Amino acid sequence: MADTTELTAIAVTRVLDAPRAEVYRAWTEPERFAQWWGPRGFTTEPSTVALDVRVGGTWKATMAAEGIGEFPFTGVYREVVANERLVFTLVDPNDENVAERAERGEAEELTTVTFEDHDGGTTLCFQQVGRLDTEKAAEVEAGWNSFLDCLADHLAGA
Repeated sequence: MADTTELTAIAVTRVLDAPRAEVYRAWTEPERFAQWWGPRGFTTEPSTVALDVRVGGTWKATMAAEGIGEFPFTGVYREVVANERLVFTLVDPNDENVAERAERGEAEELTTVTFEDHDGGTTLCFQQVGRLDTEKAAEVEAGWNSFLDCLADHLAGA
């Protein structure tokens, strides 16, 4: 694996047609989180979701797609401000280089999600900072755009 010494930031902003408290609940209530977590074509079994939404609390969720496999994610909440901000780490245990990255202190990516009122809806700002090469960063950004498409569908009741 290439040495990824530079930090890479991925940022996605969405305006969602739902009140801020509802969008926040979609990120913090396990049964709701399971309904949208993952890109299009993936599902998340509620039994794989655990969200201990408090500073120092852990989270985990496993998304899966038939013929592709299971993809678990884990992390720790670093900051929680109800209805305003979530900051948490994200680790992909399926990353073939996770052990090597962990030795270098690069396995965790820091994710920040903010929620602001916007004309009866919510502006969601998503940022993930980690040590990713250019190709992986583009893949991760496309993935998060698809995740947020699924969130928008969930909030619309689709």
